[in-house]
Amino acid sequence: MIDLHTHILPQVDDGPDDWEDALALLRQGIEDGITGAVSTSHILSDLNTDLEGRLIYRFEQLQKFVERDGLNISLWLASEIHCLARFDTHSRVATVNGDRKFLMIEFPMNEIPDNAGHTLFQLVIDGITPILAHPERNGTIQRNPDRIFSLVQRGVLMQINAGSLTGRFGRHVRDIALEMIEHRQAHFVASDGHSVRNRPMKMGDAYRVVTREFGPEQADRLFRRNPERVVRGESIEIPEPEPIRKRRPVKFSFFQKRMRH
Repeated sequence: MIDLHTHILPQVDDGPDDWEDALALLRQGIEDGITGAVSTSHILSDLNTDLEGRLIYRFEQLQKFVERDGLNISLWLASEIHCLARFDTHSRVATVNGDRKFLMIEFPMNEIPDNAGHTLFQLVIDGITPILAHPERNGTIQRNPDRIFSLVQRGVLMQINAGSLTGRFGRHVRDIALEMIEHRQAHFVASDGHSVRNRPMKMGDAYRVVTREFGPEQADRLFRRNPERVVRGESIEIPEPEPIRKRRPVKFSFFQKRMRH
């Protein structure tokens, strides 16, 4: 598996506190079956030259530690950019590998700003494919999941968090994540790993969920094949999405069924 969304650089955002924690997070990912990871530190306000230089320096240090310790994992550099942040797509850390092919962007957790659509569509016009991080966790999308449909139709790709599929963020978020896959509105699953204990770099359980619900071909596409094309800067074949016209049925336990009568 290739993990497209991680916070593995220490002391630059809410990821690891130090190099020991960063390496422990990578070891956790390797043990879970992750063979490659994209470093996507938060860009919340301004991607200036100072921040760019700091991220590059930290990434190069991490690569040296990985080589020193013989960790079997490939690393690539990018960012997770807030949709209201100021950034230049020519920055070496704005897009994956700095090749101006794919850019990861995030919405605020509880809303979609008015100009967010313009930002996303301008990237598409400029030939850069935006990848929207964890839309299933956004409050506005949770209330109206079909907001995703119009974005995918216009060329925005969607990345689901592994924890969303395993129920880490609740049943409602899990249902939306499953609906996205079912209606061809999801293109990647990633860990969004921050720390070994609280936000682990694990994708194996989510891989098994997708395999069970949708088959091994779909799991391979979301966890390996599509992320691999991103880090190579190659185009991705996007299946035609379907609108989510109805909610997935809520499953009740035997006890809950008895209580309803």
